[in-house]
Amino acid sequence: MRALRIGVDARPLSSRTSGVARVITNVLRHYPARSSDEFLLYSAGPCHGDHLDLLKRPNIKWVQGTGALAWKQGLWFNSALPLRLRHDSLDVFWGSQQVLPPLLPRALPAVLTFYDLVALYFPGAMRTIARIQQKAFLKYSVRRAERILCISDQSRVDMIRELNVPESRTGVALLGADVPPKIKATPRRKPYILAVSTLEPRKNYGTLLDAYSRYARNERKPLQLVIAGRRGWETPEFYSRLETLEGQGLVRIEDALSDEALHGLYAGCAFLVMPSIYEGFGLPLLEAMSHGKYALVSDLPCFHEIGGRQVRYLPARDTSLWATALSETTNLYHRNKLPAIKWKATDWSWARTARIHADAFASVARLED
Repeated sequence: MRALRIGVDARPLSSRTSGVARVITNVLRHYPARSSDEFLLYSAGPCHGDHLDLLKRPNIKWVQGTGALAWKQGLWFNSALPLRLRHDSLDVFWGSQQVLPPLLPRALPAVLTFYDLVALYFPGAMRTIARIQQKAFLKYSVRRAERILCISDQSRVDMIRELNVPESRTGVALLGADVPPKIKATPRRKPYILAVSTLEPRKNYGTLLDAYSRYARNERKPLQLVIAGRRGWETPEFYSRLETLEGQGLVRIEDALSDEALHGLYAGCAFLVMPSIYEGFGLPLLEAMSHGKYALVSDLPCFHEIGGRQVRYLPARDTSLWATALSETTNLYHRNKLPAIKWKATDWSWARTARIHADAFASVARLED
């Protein structure tokens, strides 16, 4: 079978590293070495510096949108991109962020990576433009795709139930976590509690701040809460409370982090907290565990897929239980009695994720013998 020409929705690579950008870059970096498949990365903007190393590979080409429609990524993706795809002789299109352009050429097969059902379950927790796009094109996209790879079995089951997708067209491509890099020695810092994600309602930071405030009042020497994530679409009231805690030195925000800096935060934390109301997977939990870190997480099925019996699960909105768990876990940390995390890198490799995607691309491509 000849090499494939695969088009990729690469819009996330025009910004700093994000969850979807991490999926795209790691699938490409860990793509089976034996393959000579070629990738065309489509975006209305230039490739961000965080991802430029990908463009050094001979089988990867950046294709940047031009013209009057390229000023807005969503507008360009849904209108100008389908026209461009008709002329690029592709074998497969990869919908890397669970949507396909509505005028995708009929003869072009598609593989969809599916993350979650936030648009249906928590539309108010999304940015307006993202909510509109997901609402408008999600059902079309899962019907149009020949193969749908979900990032957890929870997201696959939810998608089949809510969007009436035939199970035969679905699969699971669990995300990976690289073996943590060696962190350069830094001056000793006080231990801290770590949370990793964009500040937005679905991540449930409101409950976390309530619980943390109660914890800090009751602890003689509370651990600082470090939040690694950009400021998203939270309410003014939330940011007012956050700034108060920042002013008291109890909370620190780390924004615009490189992968190396993020790994440094994982390595230095006492434990991770992740109180999300809903997730499709939970990459911060997986990455924290790869560093051997214990975690307090909300009681979601996808977190159980990752953490098994090695982490503690709590009701997402129970402030009292979260406050108590913070105190108990801090006490265990100071006594060096936090449970040891057993981590097996081969069980959570990006190479496996990439291989599953490569198999999906090959299975849907319509090639001549």
